[in-house]
Amino acid sequence: MEKLYGLFGGRKMLFALILLIIATIFLFTDKSNFDGWSNFVIWIFGTYCVGNGMEHLSEIKSKNKNK
Repeated sequence: MEKLYGLFGGRKMLFALILLIIATIFLFTDKSNFDGWSNFVIWIFGTYCVGNGMEHLSEIKSKNKNK
């Protein structure tokens, strides 16, 4: 599973891409309109960015504690 995560840039990115694919399927099968798809994609990648940023901030703080 780690190889799969590495291929897509990590665990969070893989799940963000899966959600993007699901949202796109909903768009093409007329279960959602473009506005709904767009809003969902913004939330997906916004959540990814915040989660990634918080992870990096916690790594920086833990490095500073160990000094």
